[in-house]
Amino acid sequence: MKSIIALFIAIIILTGCNQSKAIHPQPSHTAISIGNPTAEEVLAQNPKADIFQYKDIVYTNASEIEWVQQAELTIGDHVGTITKQFTYDLTFEHEMATKLPVDTEIYEPAKKIGPVLIVTINDKEIRYLGLIEG
Repeated sequence: MKSIIALFIAIIILTGCNQSKAIHPQPSHTAISIGNPTAEEVLAQNPKADIFQYKDIVYTNASEIEWVQQAELTIGDHVGTITKQFTYDLTFEHEMATKLPVDTEIYEPAKKIGPVLIVTINDKEIRYLGLIEG
């Protein structure tokens, strides 16, 4: 009889523990990122990042990205100009850059191949890749 009562009490305690977890689920430790990375997120990971923002998308220097460098791209339409240099006392905004000087011209490639933009500095083309989630 004592063993039946002990078993009954154990079942009640275990059932109560399961109910507690159902009512108060534990937070998941899986990070879920929604949306494109922001300039602040990129700079938090790499404070020396060479980035600029164009139409709410952050573009990063693609000099080290092989497929971007190997793509046959030519300059197409002029789409913007770097208007501000970023400093940590400012909020990152449209046409602002960390390393590109003010008045740097931004172009789309004539043939679109992913989120790539091209800037020109002293007649030199530099390709930038848009950081798009998903």
